[in-house]
Amino acid sequence: MKKIKLLSTVIAMALVPMLITSCGDTETVDPSPTLEFIGGGNYVSGDITLPVGTDFTVGLNASHDKNLESLMIAVSINGGTQLTPQNCGLCDTTLGDKTLRVDFTGTTGNQAGTETWSFTIADKDGNSTTKSIEITVVASGDALFEYEQDNSSPPQPHRVWNFIGPNKGAHQIGQGSVASADPNSWKDIQDSMAASDGSTWPGRWASRNGSTYKKVTGYTWATMQNTVQLETAWTDGGAAEAVINPATGDYYVIKLPGDKYAFIEITDVVSTPSDNLDYIQFRYKYRP
Repeated sequence: MKKIKLLSTVIAMALVPMLITSCGDTETVDPSPTLEFIGGGNYVSGDITLPVGTDFTVGLNASHDKNLESLMIAVSINGGTQLTPQNCGLCDTTLGDKTLRVDFTGTTGNQAGTETWSFTIADKDGNSTTKSIEITVVASGDALFEYEQDNSSPPQPHRVWNFIGPNKGAHQIGQGSVASADPNSWKDIQDSMAASDGSTWPGRWASRNGSTYKKVTGYTWATMQNTVQLETAWTDGGAAEAVINPATGDYYVIKLPGDKYAFIEITDVVSTPSDNLDYIQFRYKYRP
């Protein structure tokens, strides 16, 4: 037993220098700059589908614990070699501060395909961070018409009101507000407040003619421009929903009877307890 104990002690002592040596070999890795895309508004901050020859804007926020040295922007077409875009004043920029806030405006090419736009921020020691956006470039379709106000005098924003209140609680895309006595075939969108909800308005949309919705991301009011984009957004979206709870800032594609589509932006959701004057305000783009 004493021999075994002694042998164990010798082995343990022999391991100590190895552990110390191993710890001493650890290298300190310099941190890389932080780079983020700015979302919201008309910024493109994720993968998106755009028509040929379309301008788009990417907002960049970068920071570091030392001065940033450079910003490089490049584009790869259909997986090919990265190229510097033409007429790009920002694409090879020398920096000198610890922070960067800049907007880059690019233009998709004149052929359908895939464009991968890469943004690289680096410091003087070569530590860098790269983020990319993939743009699926599609052929131009028919331009969409904008529907931002109704035909009242003076014009008002489109609203679907609480259906059990005194105002119109449905909407026909391309036509306008619809009353409860109008045909169900006109009610592409309808507020679905029901007696079973009690006194709490749910802010919920449904339909009375079979129209369905898909919530979409990556598109904005500015970037959704034509029928090809609209149909692509529907195809690439998730499961179609018959009932939704829109929130301010949401974007939806609605599929109408006859395989027609519209792009909807929710601009306000207003709840007014106890008087049934609640409403969801919106605008949309549509090609009749």
